[in-house]
Amino acid sequence: PAPPSQITFRGKRIQLGGLENPLHNRGALEEHFRTGKRVYYQNCLPCHGDLLDGRGHFGHGFNPTPLSFADNGTIAQLTESFVFWRIAKGGPGLPKEGAPWNSAMPVWEDFLTEDEIWAVIIFLYTQSGWQPRRWEAEQ
Repeated sequence: PAPPSQITFRGKRIQLGGLENPLHNRGALEEHFRTGKRVYYQNCLPCHGDLLDGRGHFGHGFNPTPLSFADNGTIAQLTESFVFWRIAKGGPGLPKEGAPWNSAMPVWEDFLTEDEIWAVIIFLYTQSGWQPRRWEAEQ
């Protein structure tokens, strides 16, 4: 499904259209990568796996199974803001038309800060070797 144009994250309104990962503008990408790696291994690994392939210890118990970030048909096709939305709002956060893809993924905004989610996104793209889809420049 298409992402909403904006979301509310812990009471803060975030415009998703055209949004790039703000941590890229803050430098220290290696530090953001390490933070993202820590957060991933503490929270995401049990389902998405050590190889980012959706084959974590608990992954087989879910339907649908957790997303494989190693597959070029997943995050390689998405903008970072789309990935932020999906992580923040979790499996039950899809609009009605996305019901077939609802999942058991938690609503991570209840547990992670905005910067932690952005750091996980840096980790996912760096570790998988994919580049996020970019927004087209307006004419």
